[in-house]
Amino acid sequence: MREFFRSSAVRVALAFVLATTVATTAVFGLVYLQIREANEARNRLILEDEAAKSVNHSVDELRNAFEVRMTHDLRRLDYAALFGAERKLLFGNIDALPAIPPDGKSHYVTASRAPGGDNLLEPAVFVARERPDGTILLLGRSLLETLAFRRIVQSALATGLAPMLLLALAIGAFFARRASRRLTTIHDTIALIMKGDTHLRLPVRSRNDTIDKISRDVNLMLDEIMRLLVQIKGVSDNIAHDLRSPLAVVHAQLERGLESSDDEQLRAVVKQALSHIDKAMLTVSALLRLADVEYGPKSSKFRSIDLSAICTELFEFYEPLATSKSIHMTLETQSPVAILGDGDLMREAVSNLIGNAIKFTPEHGTVSVSVTQEDGRPVVRVRDNGIGVEPGERDKIFQRFYRTASGHRVPGSGLGLSIASAIANLHDFDLRFDDNDPGAVFEMAGRKK
Repeated sequence: MREFFRSSAVRVALAFVLATTVATTAVFGLVYLQIREANEARNRLILEDEAAKSVNHSVDELRNAFEVRMTHDLRRLDYAALFGAERKLLFGNIDALPAIPPDGKSHYVTASRAPGGDNLLEPAVFVARERPDGTILLLGRSLLETLAFRRIVQSALATGLAPMLLLALAIGAFFARRASRRLTTIHDTIALIMKGDTHLRLPVRSRNDTIDKISRDVNLMLDEIMRLLVQIKGVSDNIAHDLRSPLAVVHAQLERGLESSDDEQLRAVVKQALSHIDKAMLTVSALLRLADVEYGPKSSKFRSIDLSAICTELFEFYEPLATSKSIHMTLETQSPVAILGDGDLMREAVSNLIGNAIKFTPEHGTVSVSVTQEDGRPVVRVRDNGIGVEPGERDKIFQRFYRTASGHRVPGSGLGLSIASAIANLHDFDLRFDDNDPGAVFEMAGRKK
């Protein structure tokens, strides 16, 4: 039972019942106040209007009018009297004038005995008005019927409040039970996922309410976790594959070196072993760098950088290498092309693209680098007329360790494009491949805001 009342769904239901109770009580109270005010205003209006109309009537006219009003008129007067200048009763059903001023305004009098009178006055509203001849006209209506009417209204409102509370409680319990079932289902599903059923997902209905939105976000998170787990497994397999070959070669070479007594041959074996170890270290370093890009810097640390300046710097760095391979290299920039980002990371991403272009372009080829603004977006393009990428491999080139069939003979780790893609994504850029026929075009473009 304690766990039941600790449930957020039950608490929401109780809050709903409380809010409904407060709102209903407030509405009923407002209705009661409005009815009471309307009744009091009606009493005041009748008495003040009668007093104003009767102030100039003769004594006989007043006497006749009072008898009719108090016996036949539905708006009858309960009290009517005329007092002389000395405040002595001339006629009427009140033997003494209540203690109210003769100002023609309504005054409420509780149950009391009028000063100098013998009869007990009920709770009533009175109007006293002085006539031109000095006499005082007194009109009054008992409040007993009004008070009885108020009690009836109060009783009716109180009687109607109980069903409203029961209805609110039933509705709250219904929604609490339904929400509790959904939360229990979600909790049980999470428990199964934690036990290893990672293919399960939280149930999502068509209501698109808050619980559905949270469930959908959690499912997306689980999908991303599974994608990363698969990726980690693939990376582990690739690491094992890429490291096993050079380590096996090193092992065989060192065994052969142990059998040799020639120092020169031994040094050659050690040199070859070091070369393969360097290759393995290059792969590990590239993996660590990729992890650092994906999980290291955050956009909150970005500052304004100029892509044109970065590409100009890299062009000047790579141009001698391109010239040594008889490759013609060009640069086209619009200065400045400012973005928010990490200058070192963007420099590394563009460097990987330019380095690959030069690496896979034969002698007398062409490599061009351009930086432009297109539709308000910064765009960096690296274009070459090298060996290009086969159509069946184009959707795989950004995967870790993937190397094209034609690129296996070129030294590398297979992680350069993966690093460049991760850096682009960190900066809200998209890195895309396009065919240059022959060759390749890599375009790194800012995403539309």
